[in-house]
Amino acid sequence: MISSNKSLSTSRPQLQTFQVQNRDDDIVCSLQEEVSRIPSAAHSTMKHLSCRQTEISGWQVQISESISRADQEIFALEMMRGSAEGSLQEKQQYSQLLSNCVPLANIICAAEMKHSRILNELKKEEKLTNEISDMLQKQICVLLERLSSLKDIRTQLLADFHDKSEAAQLTTKCILYDQNTQCSRLHIDQYKPVHVKHDMWLSHCKNLKLIADNFIKVCCTFRGNLRYSLANQKINLDHLRCCTGDTLRKEIHELIKIQDTMTWDRQSICDDISDLTKDIQRLTVQIKNCDQKLHQATHRLEILNQRPRLELCLDQPHFCLTLEKQDLSKITDGLYPLLKQSQQDLESTRRRLMILDDKLAKNTKLLEVEQKLQSLHKSFYPGSSAPSQGSAGHVLL
Repeated sequence: MISSNKSLSTSRPQLQTFQVQNRDDDIVCSLQEEVSRIPSAAHSTMKHLSCRQTEISGWQVQISESISRADQEIFALEMMRGSAEGSLQEKQQYSQLLSNCVPLANIICAAEMKHSRILNELKKEEKLTNEISDMLQKQICVLLERLSSLKDIRTQLLADFHDKSEAAQLTTKCILYDQNTQCSRLHIDQYKPVHVKHDMWLSHCKNLKLIADNFIKVCCTFRGNLRYSLANQKINLDHLRCCTGDTLRKEIHELIKIQDTMTWDRQSICDDISDLTKDIQRLTVQIKNCDQKLHQATHRLEILNQRPRLELCLDQPHFCLTLEKQDLSKITDGLYPLLKQSQQDLESTRRRLMILDDKLAKNTKLLEVEQKLQSLHKSFYPGSSAPSQGSAGHVLL
């Protein structure tokens, strides 16, 4: 009985030792299984980091391209802004010049006693110039708004690009991390990450790029439309300006023709006056000679009539003197109406000359005004330098 108890007591420690060894073997097996999974998990992490790095780099490239296109569009809008503001300044100066031309056209209307074609053309040109100026002011305001919005979008793109650059650097640092490198130890209150979902991040990238690309297209379309409007309105304004110039040239040509005709008529009237003056002088001399001869014949006849008694006879000298007196009287009586008619013609011709001189003076003044108007209208074209206010005032004077 005692022996059996001894054997039982000796067998219990062996059983306990065996159970402990079995538990140790189970623990070792379980640890071996967990340790074997670590290289696989690390490999998957590195794969995800590499894919993330590639994704960030791809979006970084796309954002960089959007920034480049935004920079190009901003530069193009700035150029268009300068062109539009320059064109607006030219149109305002040209409108002022047309305003200076209108008083001269009113002078022409008053001189011609009718509505001038030149005034109509100038008013059409002034109206179109003011309409273009108003359109340019509105378009410049829209352009400045688009430019400001595009700069804001570029700022967002640039900030996103910097964020992605920093994320790419950190991802690369995470990939190349060495176990021997000392980790940066941040306090818990300094490091509070706020994560967003990957879908939200991807949606943000797509939306930002889509907004930028769409707005760049809108700006490009706006520039094209504005450029087309400026070109089209420039063609219309040039057409009106050419019409005004053609009307001025035609009016000046007609006035020059009238001037030449009146100058020719004046010369002809002056020649008539000269001829009539000579005729009057000749008739006056003839009448004077006839009067002298008539006086002489009358005096001779009176002398013959003083002969005494039978010597006072109707002899040949008496007949000759009597006939000479009669002829001279007839000639004198015929010359006086001619002299009177010549004097009347001379007076009428002089009145015609005065009227013609008045018309010629008015036509000369009108021609000078139209030539000044033409010179003022030619002094500034859209795209050239504007005339000074002093020159415009001098022309108006």
